[in-house]
Amino acid sequence: MKREKVFGWLSWFFVLLTFFSAWMISQVDDYSLWFLLLLSGNIALAVVVAPKSDKVVLTVARVAVGLLFMYSGFVKGVDPLGTQWRIQDYFYAYNTLWALPFALYLSVLLNAFEFSLGVLLVLKLKIRLVSWLTLLLMIFFTVTTLNDALYNPVPDCGCFGDALIITNWQTFYKNLVIFAFVIMIFIRRKSYVNLRSGVTQYSMMAGVFLLFAAFEAYTIYHLPLIDFRPWKTGTRLLPENPEPAKYFFTYRNKKSGEQKEYLSSELPWQDSVFMADWEFVSQREEDPNAGFYRTFPMMDDDGNDLSKELVSQHNPVFFMVVYDIAKAGEENLKKFDDIYRMCNERGWDFYLLNSDVPEELEKYRKDYSLPDYPVLNSDDTALKAAVRSNPGLIIVRDAVVVAKFNHHDIPSVGKLVKIATN
Repeated sequence: MKREKVFGWLSWFFVLLTFFSAWMISQVDDYSLWFLLLLSGNIALAVVVAPKSDKVVLTVARVAVGLLFMYSGFVKGVDPLGTQWRIQDYFYAYNTLWALPFALYLSVLLNAFEFSLGVLLVLKLKIRLVSWLTLLLMIFFTVTTLNDALYNPVPDCGCFGDALIITNWQTFYKNLVIFAFVIMIFIRRKSYVNLRSGVTQYSMMAGVFLLFAAFEAYTIYHLPLIDFRPWKTGTRLLPENPEPAKYFFTYRNKKSGEQKEYLSSELPWQDSVFMADWEFVSQREEDPNAGFYRTFPMMDDDGNDLSKELVSQHNPVFFMVVYDIAKAGEENLKKFDDIYRMCNERGWDFYLLNSDVPEELEKYRKDYSLPDYPVLNSDDTALKAAVRSNPGLIIVRDAVVVAKFNHHDIPSVGKLVKIATN
């Protein structure tokens, strides 16, 4: 009796320690030996207490892992193109370029698989099979993220998509926390009972997977239903009342070599003695609004960044985003002809945001008889983050993203005018 009580208390201590460790991840974003020892000890404790844990503890472990898998699968599945590009980063890092064409399919399958495992755990479907699949998946994730933490081949694994960005060490710690619960589920997999028939359970498994894969296909064809990125509709791109930037100047004493930094307003430039004895070295700018800016470079032919100037205009500005014109398709590109003419008639700005080399852009402009769009150059990563469509349309007015459209969903010119002016 005393032995059972001890294991009962240890089981609940394990649960509390696991949730405490999960919270601690937010406090430890780099390598920490003591934290690794804590997480390793927690996994060992899972092995010890699992055989004697009561049903409530087993339920907590199962539901916690299930909900986390559902969340992780959903936030990636709502944006499978973003997950595709993260997978491609791994292919580049491990020099498996032959696999690049399969990245999108792998994204859809992995997201659906992870989400489905979560649902199956929560609903307690085929736990013996699911526990094996979950264990194998966690071993793969844990080994991969340990390599990421140690060698940083990919700066961001994207384990929670763009919904939650954490460091590679935090990702590895997160997997160790989950692994503790997964070990418990695996050891006690025969204790979970489901009274549904085998046919019913397998049908539900297939149904969940297929429905989520179909949901991902929908988001690829249109736009993510939930946008976690900086340029989501309604986002303010610049501060409403920006604070003035501060400029600092460094001067060096000509005799002693001593250097001093002055705020521009405090620089004794009217002191003739100072100006004679000290010489200018460098200057720097501190922008108190820097953390708020959500623009990305939009460079003209002379190398000037027009982003802040354009997005802050009171009249709507239409951005035709094309991050790979070779894959955009003539039919999709021609959809913007009427929009460009409408903007010219109303005196509104229209720009093609592109990341291709000028020769490539000019080739397709001629092949497709595209109008002479004003072109601004940007980074392809920034353009992909702005809108998950190639090509895509973004409307900005008064530093706010008014609307975004996949090329499949661009409304009529009349509707665009109403959207842009309301």
